[in-house]
Amino acid sequence: MRLLMIDDDPDMGAFVRAVAEPLGYAVETHDDAQAFMKASERGPFDVIILDLTMPNTDGIELLSFLSERRTPGRIFIMSGVDPTLRRMALVLGEAGNLNMAGIIPKPVRVAELRAILAGEQAAPEGTGH
Repeated sequence: MRLLMIDDDPDMGAFVRAVAEPLGYAVETHDDAQAFMKASERGPFDVIILDLTMPNTDGIELLSFLSERRTPGRIFIMSGVDPTLRRMALVLGEAGNLNMAGIIPKPVRVAELRAILAGEQAAPEGTGH
């Protein structure tokens, strides 16, 4: 299983790696949109985790990029921004025919992320499907 993540906080990438690798994921994290986009084209990735607010780009732009490329992986929004904005991003991703798996609000707990990535629990703010 392959996991791709973008977050401008390298510590968050390290956190996700520490949780996901023991579950069998090969993890690739980026804090730069260009590197993330290039990596996504080397896919497919089973899981993609997007932060919404980053310098020089945002998760909405990246959702559009992923939609244009018909990216097949399950996509999670992992963000601490306003719940309305998180939900809007989820709806936009769904409208772009992406496999939006849900929203994981920050701060994230280890047990919660582990259960979500292991498929034992839905994201706390799921898609409603």
